[in-house]
This record gives sequence, C-alpha cells and structure tokens, in this order.
Amino acid sequence: MSNPKDSTERAILCFDRDHTVSVNGHPEKRAVPIGWVQWWAHATDIPVWATGNQHLKSEAEIPGLAEAESLWEEYVTGEEYEYENSEFENHIKPRRRDGLRLVRDVYEETFPDQRFRFVVVDDADVSDLSDEGPWTHYFPWDFVEAVEAGETPVEQPPSNAFRNDGVPFNSTDDPDFEYDQKRELRRIQKRVRTPEISGQ
Repeated sequence: MSNPKDSTERAILCFDRDHTVSVNGHPEKRAVPIGWVQWWAHATDIPVWATGNQHLKSEAEIPGLAEAESLWEEYVTGEEYEYENSEFENHIKPRRRDGLRLVRDVYEETFPDQRFRFVVVDDADVSDLSDEGPWTHYFPWDFVEAVEAGETPVEQPPSNAFRNDGVPFNSTDDPDFEYDQKRELRRIQKRVRTPEISGQ
C-alpha cells in the first residue's frame, strides 16, 4: 500500500452505507460517524461520494452514482459510460466495483494533470481495486481507528463540529452548518468547460 498521507495526491472519499456509516452501522464493530462524512463533504475541500446504498446521498447531502454517471455522459465524454459488469441492465445501480471505477474515471479523465488517492470505506473487501490504480480500501472500523491515529489522507473532524451530533440531514430541517451537495459537480463541470492548458 502506498503512503496514505502522500500530500501530492488529492484524496477522494467513497463511502458505502450499510454496516459502514453510523446510520446503519455494523452490530458489533465501529462505524464511521455520519457527522464525519458530513464534515468532510461540507466543511473541507475533500470530495465525498456515496458509492454503496444511495440513501446516503440524502442523509449526508453528497453526490452518488447517478451524479457521477451524468457527469461522465453529459460533460466529460458525451458518451454512455460502459460498465465492466455485463449484468448491469438487470440491476438498479452498478455493481460495487463498477460504481467505484466510474468515480475514478470521472476524475482521471477530467483532471489528467493531478494525482489522486481514491479512499473507499466499505464493509466488503474491495482491496483488489488497488491492482487497478490508486485505491486504498478500509473496513469502516479500521478507517475510524486510522483517522483517530492520524494515519489517513484526511484529518479527524473536531468533536464539536455539529450541534446535531451528526444526524442525517434528512432527519432535521435545521442542520447547524451550510451544505452544498452539488459543489463537487459544479467543480468538475467548470473544469470540463474551461480546461487548463499545460504550460500556461
């Protein structure tokens, strides 16, 4: 595994939901507090994606696979994204690894001059993705410990980050901080529309 704190790589966070985030955590192991997911997504410049159960999109106000697919087809290439999973038509959303590959492809195609570290937090073992590119997989309980130990590309959110103690956005009409689900989508759209020219 490469150095998870490599400052030359831009971290992209991808979260599963069930048995991973505290809204539906593992019955016996630590889950990632949803307040952490919200804080990284809305109080930092770190892109955060829902790549598992898409209910996390509304609970944390973050983009998910439909948004990534739309970016690819409408802004990045203008073509339909081709999933490696040949059975995709029989499923509501792409298989786990295909959805993660989609997020990676959006960034690598849009920002070819940048280096990325795609961090996926999932209770299912997808560590084999590291054979395909700059992926680092954590089980949620290991991720929580690594964040607390300062051994990940992202800092630990402050303990007093949220008055609502990190409850899902869709459970309160008054979250105690500003949120913008489409911020990262606009950033990618802007880059596609006004690409940077090397050497300038």
